[in-house]
Amino acid sequence: MTLMSIDYLRVVRKGGEIRPRYLSDASAAAEVIEAARGAKTLGEFKRRVEALGFDKKLAGGLAHVLSHFLKAESVDRRLVSRIRLEVFKAAAASWPVLTAEAREAVFNTVASKLRLDPGEVRCLFLKAYEDNLEIVEPPSITAEELAREYNLALMQTLLFKSLYVKAWVPNAPAVVKRLIRAVKGYRLMYIAEEGDGGWLVFHFDGPVSALRQTERYGTRLAKLVPYIVSAGQWKIEAQIKLRDRVYTYREDWRTAPDLPRQPPPEEEFDSSIEAEFYRQVSRVCRVEREPEVLVVDKRVYIPDFKIGDLYVEVVGFWTPDYLRRKYEKLAKVKKPLLVLVSEELAMATWKELLPNVVLFKDRPRLSDVYKHIKPYCTPPGRQP
Repeated sequence: MTLMSIDYLRVVRKGGEIRPRYLSDASAAAEVIEAARGAKTLGEFKRRVEALGFDKKLAGGLAHVLSHFLKAESVDRRLVSRIRLEVFKAAAASWPVLTAEAREAVFNTVASKLRLDPGEVRCLFLKAYEDNLEIVEPPSITAEELAREYNLALMQTLLFKSLYVKAWVPNAPAVVKRLIRAVKGYRLMYIAEEGDGGWLVFHFDGPVSALRQTERYGTRLAKLVPYIVSAGQWKIEAQIKLRDRVYTYREDWRTAPDLPRQPPPEEEFDSSIEAEFYRQVSRVCRVEREPEVLVVDKRVYIPDFKIGDLYVEVVGFWTPDYLRRKYEKLAKVKKPLLVLVSEELAMATWKELLPNVVLFKDRPRLSDVYKHIKPYCTPPGRQP
């Protein structure tokens, strides 16, 4: 999945509306691809793109997206860091290092200490800079494919600055489950409800509205876009804040340019916290991941786990308003429920509104939750 820096964002503003400046002609993409195929290193690729002479944001954005579709040489980063440290130490001890002979002596000293060839030390020292990495496999992507990926990246980058995002997707089981898994895996703040005409409507708090971890949260929200547009029919509405002004962004499958249709491959677990919880608890109990969909006040709710008749929910990012909505949803489940909350997010309100709340520091541990799950636990391998 390719994300772009906000520095490459190109938009069109009209009144209170904003829209990415999509690439409609793939000729610029073709030139950037050709620049990559003729370059030996990443640095040479960047210089060739800069020499193309068209809009710097467009050129930089295309180059950034394309860099994910070419293969650069792999180096031992730990060894490179060690070599850099030793070179700087040796250079400081021999200061000033002003001649070619003096620089060669520094590399020889480090090579002797690390038992490496001086030429290898010199080469790896330079590999600390990404621009010096060789391109070992040029991109095989077409200009049309690159244009599609670039346009998708523009959409994602625009949402970095969102106050909220509202998305419509068809209420189809395959589409909804894939999207819900991504939403839960990225720990996004959301509510969902049934809309008219067979739509399912998601409301997401945007990164600009979050109290902390804005950049990290914005990245996770942006990663959700491919799951939305892969639904075939879809709509997005967002409030975007740029330079102290708020704009409205609206897009749907009919107005958007041609975009990649394939969603990212799904991972076995949505987060390391869930993976660790499953690993520990599944040793003593049968654990079901993402059990049946529950409908709470006509809204979709898929718990993280189910142990017997007990549902388990892990709470992620938050704002006060999001926590309030989350409280209300979970309190209305009317089924046995265990809520796992990071100590960083915990508030007294949890204990006031919900029973069976467990706080954890880094990740939930079996010792923390066992007394809650024991009444519902069926040992692994035994039929419930």
